[in-house]
Amino acid sequence: VSIPGEWVSGKPPTAKEALTWPNVEQRRAACEIVGWANILQELDAKVIDQDDAEVGTLLEVNLPDAGRERFLRVTCGTGRQFALPVPPEVKTALEANMWTFGLDANKSFLPEVRT
Repeated sequence: VSIPGEWVSGKPPTAKEALTWPNVEQRRAACEIVGWANILQELDAKVIDQDDAEVGTLLEVNLPDAGRERFLRVTCGTGRQFALPVPPEVKTALEANMWTFGLDANKSFLPEVRT
């Protein structure tokens, strides 16, 4: 996808610009550049469920042109925060975390070691 050069050479888009950019493919790229964690913070995402730091926080937000979406805010081993899109039907942070690993939410799961 071709994007405006200033997005990578000095003036990245704001979260609002990223979410309202007219070209949908460029909008997706802008959201990746800004970072979903930053976008969700600007949109005042609603906390649905919060687990420990190893599992994350399930958030919900209304995205322009997309409607209600859920994200799992997680912290990686380096301390950086990420927001991972998850299905809108997940109800807990643990269920969302399990989904990111392709695990069945109906089975018992408790992470013991983080690598």
